[in-house]
Amino acid sequence: LMEVGIALAVLSAGILVFGRFLDGFNRLRALEWAKAKSVVAVGETVEELVRKPPRCRDSSFVRNEVKVVLNAVPGVKPLAWVEVSSVKRREVELRRLVRCEKIR
Repeated sequence: LMEVGIALAVLSAGILVFGRFLDGFNRLRALEWAKAKSVVAVGETVEELVRKPPRCRDSSFVRNEVKVVLNAVPGVKPLAWVEVSSVKRREVELRRLVRCEKIR
């Protein structure tokens, strides 16, 4: 009977350790999933700004949990620096030079 009690204690400890490991794994997976969604959202916003050029003026706005900052480049060609970053996860950030529409 004593051996059965010790075996159950060892089994319980193993199940507890495995449960903690699984919980940590699920948390890490959720964080990675959220970061991947942020990267995709930022990339899609940059591509949308390339397809549909914004107006050439300094501005900033938030669209779909993505912050966009436009800085017009003075010169002959209508260009603007675009800084796109995730609102929730600040480490996701892209910068790109895009064409923009001249303000008439």
